[in-house]
Amino acid sequence: MLHKNLFSTLLMSGLMLTACNKSEQKEAEKASETVVNADTLAVATAPVEPGKFCFMKALNRDTTTVTLQVVGDKVTGNMHWNPYQKDGAIGTLTGTKNAAGEFELMYNYMIEGSNQSETKIMKIENGQLLIKKGELEDPKNDGNMRYKDVSKATYKEILKKVDC
Repeated sequence: MLHKNLFSTLLMSGLMLTACNKSEQKEAEKASETVVNADTLAVATAPVEPGKFCFMKALNRDTTTVTLQVVGDKVTGNMHWNPYQKDGAIGTLTGTKNAAGEFELMYNYMIEGSNQSETKIMKIENGQLLIKKGELEDPKNDGNMRYKDVSKATYKEILKKVDC
């Protein structure tokens, strides 16, 4: 009988230790997941260092290319939108980088023989260029397009980083 009680006690102790170890292991895994997620977030929101950056999006035969030069808070570059067998837009980007790391730009371009301008908000995140899309308006009817409500615009267009 004594051996039976001793065996039962040892068995129960072993099960409790195993349960505790599994619980500690799960807590350690959760902690490491939290660290990974925090690191990923830090990378995603890291400030953009000065330099030249090139991006491209190709969908079927349509392409969009963007080249940006960041120097301090100043941002300049070019954007070429080339839809297949249609008139595209080729122009320059000028503006500034704001405190949130977004680029507030003016896109001056030629399309169908006319000069136009359009506000663009872009940001570089995880090695990609994100461009805000939203309803545009031309309040003065002079070819200078602006976001109708920038708070409703969202980052919908994504260009992949390419070699310059």
